[in-house]
Formats: sequence, C-alpha cells, structure tokens
Amino acid sequence: MDQDKIDQLRDYYDTTDVAEHFTDAILQTDKATEVLVSTSIRLPQSLMNQVRAQAAELGIPATTLIRQWITERAATPTTPAVVSVADLQRFIAEQAHPLAS
Repeated sequence: MDQDKIDQLRDYYDTTDVAEHFTDAILQTDKATEVLVSTSIRLPQSLMNQVRAQAAELGIPATTLIRQWITERAATPTTPAVVSVADLQRFIAEQAHPLAS
C-alpha cells in the first residue's frame, strides 16, 4: 500500500465516527482452554513458499496450516519400526556387494 493511501485511511478514521458499525458486536469473554505458546522454526524459503501456496488455496494463514499439520501428526500414535534380522542381514550384504547394473 502506498503512502498516499495510508494517509487517506488515517485521515478518514481520524475524522469519522465508526461506532455505528459496531453496535451489533458481541464481546467475546470465554477463555481459551489452553494457553498457546509461540515457537520459531527455520525452514528453507522454497518450502515455506509451498506451505504459503497450499494455505492460500485453503484460504487460511500458513501458520494455521502448519499448526493443523503438527496437531494431526501429534495425534497419530507412533509405531516402533521393527526390522527382522534377516532383512538387516540382506541389506548389509547388498551394501557390501551391490548388484552389478
């Protein structure tokens, strides 16, 4: 937004009574059941761009989409990875003597 538009908006709201637009507003007094905390993660720009694009398609903020993904993953029980000894031995043998291509 350019500075002229910002100045026009500021002048409008500095001189205009907008109280009538809020006569039907309802004060929300219910408290959140759990406190939300903020955290920071570093992501590659290309990955964050993909997340933003997916969030835009859904019409939600990227942070909301990330929170949904984390919530879904946290709710999914983890299963321990069990690998048979035979599979491990086969893998080791293949790595020691790769098949000729």
